[in-house]
Amino acid sequence: MTVAMLGYVVNDAFVKKTVEDLALFQAVFIRGLMLVALISLIARARGDHRRIRMLRDRRVGARIGLEAVGTCFFLLGLSNLALADMTAVLQLVPLAITFAAARLLREQVDWIRVATVLAGLVGVLFVIKPGSEGSSPWFLAAFAVVVIVTIRELVTKKISAEIPSLVIALGTGLVITLMGGVVSIFEGWESIETKHLIYLATASGFLSVGYISSVNAVRVGDMSFTAPFRYSILLFAIILQIIVFGDIPDALSLIGSGIVGAAGLFSLTRERTVLATVRRG
Repeated sequence: MTVAMLGYVVNDAFVKKTVEDLALFQAVFIRGLMLVALISLIARARGDHRRIRMLRDRRVGARIGLEAVGTCFFLLGLSNLALADMTAVLQLVPLAITFAAARLLREQVDWIRVATVLAGLVGVLFVIKPGSEGSSPWFLAAFAVVVIVTIRELVTKKISAEIPSLVIALGTGLVITLMGGVVSIFEGWESIETKHLIYLATASGFLSVGYISSVNAVRVGDMSFTAPFRYSILLFAIILQIIVFGDIPDALSLIGSGIVGAAGLFSLTRERTVLATVRRG
């Protein structure tokens, strides 16, 4: 899950650099073409391309559909809300996943796991320092994303182990690319330079890592255990913010990042200790 968050945030950073010059969905479409080509090559090398027909599985189709709908709501909310406010709402995802796993998947979620997730949320709030958009109706789009992502992960957990994660990632990439291409027709295109292609190629590589790692983490690990590690995206975001954009975070952001990192490390250390105790028993 931590690797997935790294993949996602590096992708976001390079897409953000690209859309300083290009239209958003133009960038999404070009990146998507590269992403699909890359995952297809990996799948062929591993022999997973022979299982492409498994995309017809109803759970895989449901996950891909939820991914596409969630992306639409995310872009809709982001277009009408401050980034910090949108991000603040989306940090409800680890909480929602933890409690959904407890209620629907019967995972063992004790008060320490819940406290760890809540501690991570506190750290997030230190970093993003939500603004005062207040009662904007566009917050409904952000809450919709939280619900959709939670349902998506529950569906992912139920996908047969026989279906390779690469196939799921490929299907997701195909749908998002198609969506980007259709919307870009109406949004318009800008002239493309070599640097844009380099940015988007880098973004596609890291996004493929994010897709594959995220699917694997959800399918293999307890959702409630991996939830706190979703906050690690903020640690990576701060590092990239300094390196790529030259923007040094303030003291509150650094304190919040420390809380997030501590919550993740505590969760990992505790789970390993519990597992070791169980094995000895």
